[in-house]
Amino acid sequence: MNNKKIILVGNPNTGKSTLFNTLTGSNEKVSNWHGVTVGVKSKKVELFNEIFEVVDTPGIYSFLAYSNEEKITLDYLNKNKDCLIVNVCDANNLKRNLILTLELLKNGFDVILAVNMHREIDGIDYGLLANELNIKVVKIDSRKIKDCLNLIKEFQNIHNQKTQKISKTNKKQVNNINNNEIFAKISKNKENDAYLKNDKIDKIVLNKFIFILLFLSSIFLIFYITFGPIGTLISSIINNIFNKIIDNLRKIILCTNISYIIKMLIIDGVFVAIQSVVSFIPQIVLLMFFISVLEDIGFMSRVAFMFDGILKKVGLSGKSLFSLMMGYGCTTSAILTTRNLENVSLRKRTVLLLPFISCSAKLPIFLVISSLFFDKYKYLFVFGLYIFSILISVIFLIIYKKLVPSQNENFILEMPKYRKVNFKKVVKDSFVVVKEFLIKVGTLILFFSVIVWLFQNISTNFKFLNGGNFERSILYFVCEKIKFIFKPLGFESVGIIVSLFLGVIAKEMVVVGLAMMNGVSGDLSLLSSSLLDSSSLCCFSKTSAIVFLIFILLYSPCISAIFTVKNELGKKTAFYVFISQFLIAYVVSFLVYRMLLSFDFIFILLLFLFLDIFIILMLRLKKNKTCWGNCNECRRI
Repeated sequence: MNNKKIILVGNPNTGKSTLFNTLTGSNEKVSNWHGVTVGVKSKKVELFNEIFEVVDTPGIYSFLAYSNEEKITLDYLNKNKDCLIVNVCDANNLKRNLILTLELLKNGFDVILAVNMHREIDGIDYGLLANELNIKVVKIDSRKIKDCLNLIKEFQNIHNQKTQKISKTNKKQVNNINNNEIFAKISKNKENDAYLKNDKIDKIVLNKFIFILLFLSSIFLIFYITFGPIGTLISSIINNIFNKIIDNLRKIILCTNISYIIKMLIIDGVFVAIQSVVSFIPQIVLLMFFISVLEDIGFMSRVAFMFDGILKKVGLSGKSLFSLMMGYGCTTSAILTTRNLENVSLRKRTVLLLPFISCSAKLPIFLVISSLFFDKYKYLFVFGLYIFSILISVIFLIIYKKLVPSQNENFILEMPKYRKVNFKKVVKDSFVVVKEFLIKVGTLILFFSVIVWLFQNISTNFKFLNGGNFERSILYFVCEKIKFIFKPLGFESVGIIVSLFLGVIAKEMVVVGLAMMNGVSGDLSLLSSSLLDSSSLCCFSKTSAIVFLIFILLYSPCISAIFTVKNELGKKTAFYVFISQFLIAYVVSFLVYRMLLSFDFIFILLLFLFLDIFIILMLRLKKNKTCWGNCNECRRI
């Protein structure tokens, strides 16, 4: 038996990752749907004066291992057969979870059974269960440290005594146990009342018309709060506080005895970049907060189920939706979650779609530009951009499916119980996103902000320009040479070309680039007003602003996402993603630009609305056979 290695194993959505976080103090992503853990994660922690290595494995239903994450777990178990396994089960799904428990015992693993969420269901005799299986059964709430430490004490006792090994007699006894029979013995209730209530709710929620209304209403409400009065107010408060801090720091820097060039680099380069980034953090926090709420109550699994039929018609599956929803946070992270998908073909199609999903880094760009011409209705305009990106992605996937036929995909979905929102977890998850974002700001964005400032202030003959004569700078020279590529899109300003170039490095850099080009620091309203000034290096008309946003919406993802695609699916796929997204963005932006020059904006909106309805109707007409499963019995759809 390996020293103090705690391997957490169980079905998806049983609370393994929550238990891992509680024991180790980590902030790994947890959610009320399966497929969140895509690889084995481990961390050493000191408990009761001993060092334990806690290992979190992806969800596994059985040793048959149909999905990729199940194969990862099974492979890890086979390499660690002498370790003590903590089999995490959900009390609400105990009957089905025991299938894996019995398989672990039959294959000779030493098991402690940790029954999570035991307070949510009555009528289970856990003492009898322990006697029947001849293993230790511990009741826990994976969110509470006290329960988790009780589990560790039991683990420690069994590990030290080394009495958990199953004898040949016990193995033979386990082989004769049937999970239906054992559950009948230990359960006093014939039906799970909690899931019966869930089924009644699902009959309403999963009605096609009611669901569409709920889904669109919830998404629209999220956008309204995020970009409407509440989001704007929070952003203004934080921005004012931060501006005062930066102003004081600026005065301190000016009074120091360091080189003038260094002073200007810090004030016009670093400080401008920091202010531009901090000003839109509230919107990112709000968006991530509400998405986490939808996950936590169990709504996102219902979304995946309801969209499975439509996604199959464009070559994906309902399971792809997990990765697509992650894409609204970060494209790079979403690409990693495609490891859950069963085959390379489905992974490639999902990865090809992810750049169409607008990541959180694009939010500030939408916010700044939409404030120019759609200030009162900017949340509607941003909502429309998201819908537009989905429309373009569907058209792209339909074409791609014709060229590369897809395989039939099996979709196994854990349908969790509806739960109250755990606000502590939701807030924690939201701030983890902000923390990761700020780390990124502190490294990649600040580094390239300094590089851009230097190229902006150094002439082609390597002389310091001190913020003037930008036309003589290295940056202007390079962008002037490639400006002809973007002229058909209506982008005449060199500053706009600079911001697009920076967006390839990181989408957050687009706003930083706009601010640095116009020499603006402070809140986003100052930047927005500078973009209307024709004397600024970056300026927009209503037409060019709309085209710019559409190009940003669709063009190539950032460098980190491209390198992640390369590592996951190879160089060819990464190159294809980069080039195809640029070409799609270029073609669509060009068409929209020509249409805006020829037709009224309202007419174009109505045209795209009609196109949306037409595509939806066409997808609905192509009916697929759907297996509804035996939901009360196995909770799998």
